[in-house]
Amino acid sequence: MNRAYHIPAGVAPKHTIELEKKEKKITFISELFKRYGYRPVQTPTFEYYDLFSQVEGTIDVDQMIKLVDQDGKILVLRPDATIPIARMAAQNNGNDSYYKFYYTTNVFRMNERYPSSESREFTQTGIEFFGKGGLEADLEVIILAIESLKTCGFQQITLDLGQANFYKEFMNHMEIGRHELMEIEKLIEQKNEFELAQKLATLNIEDRFKEIINTFPTLYGQPDAVLKKAEKMLTNDRMRSELDKLKQLYQMLEELGYEKYVSIDLGLINHLNYYTGIIFHGYVQGYGKPVVVGGRYDHLSKQFGKDLPATGFAIYMDALLDADRDIPEKQSRTDIYVLFEKASLKKGMAVAKKLRDSGFIVETEIVDHLPNEKEWETNRNIPYIITVTLEQVTLISPNQQPKRFNTIDELFRETFPLQEDKRWTM
Repeated sequence: MNRAYHIPAGVAPKHTIELEKKEKKITFISELFKRYGYRPVQTPTFEYYDLFSQVEGTIDVDQMIKLVDQDGKILVLRPDATIPIARMAAQNNGNDSYYKFYYTTNVFRMNERYPSSESREFTQTGIEFFGKGGLEADLEVIILAIESLKTCGFQQITLDLGQANFYKEFMNHMEIGRHELMEIEKLIEQKNEFELAQKLATLNIEDRFKEIINTFPTLYGQPDAVLKKAEKMLTNDRMRSELDKLKQLYQMLEELGYEKYVSIDLGLINHLNYYTGIIFHGYVQGYGKPVVVGGRYDHLSKQFGKDLPATGFAIYMDALLDADRDIPEKQSRTDIYVLFEKASLKKGMAVAKKLRDSGFIVETEIVDHLPNEKEWETNRNIPYIITVTLEQVTLISPNQQPKRFNTIDELFRETFPLQEDKRWTM
């Protein structure tokens, strides 16, 4: 079988309707980011392997898609958007006390966590907020994550809030090997209490600590109940401090009316363990995987020479489209077809330009002879046709008599009163 006709596993093409829907959502979200003061940035598609392999807490090197350049150096296709943007912030020589960036970019991974037709290449749209610690920045980022999903038409949204340091401050006192710790974290994230208990039974730690670890998968749901349960698990002051931050953040969200979108999940452990504080996953109704992932990562930029507190999130745009497949979306179509003979090229293109400048989708065609309204047939489902000659401009539309005009200005003045959405009424 000819391999040229096949598409590699983990990638997929996007056809017109789906791509238009994706681009529209990205535009809406980007405009929202701008209104909050974020500015666009772009990072290289491929980077040196060392950038990701030597930065602590980054993606598993086995998930990176590698290639070799002409000098024999190992490169990778961008496996993460946050790390190169953190480098940009650290190397910025400006005097700003903080930086607010947004981006839309493709990410490449050998991703086995969520295998699908788009698991190896997927689009992320997100923000990164550098230079501000504390709950004020966390609050803005979480609200913006919720508003981004609302902007895309979702109303039933759940944002699971976690606290990376709450878990870390407990586990820092445990003498558990790295391999065992990774297994435990995986089982907590999966909320697999049975296998977690089995794993803990093999470890040489105190029973009271085993009991606390086995409680982490159950720490999710209604905020007040989860926070009350977490109070009983505290083993040191640092855990209490991190839990208090989460409480304060939830109270701020409650005061602003966002509590209906929020639940607490203290078993939320992100596999990118550069997160240092508040973390969150965002979900929409009817879709089981997170469409938003974010949180605080205060020490990441330090590895590039400047220690900046930071927080942000990424929206998985392809997952968002999958979640939105049941919502009907009309394909954008050509509004007007402009036909003219070669002798009328300048005038015909002027008509088309003026229509496009007014917001219409316009196609043009140079024909040997202009059809009349009875001759015109098309399977393109284009509702309006304009024919242009040196002497006149004619509008042909369904179920109406042709309208003829001597000039372009007359055509617009009498036929195309513009509406706010840049469409016109007949």
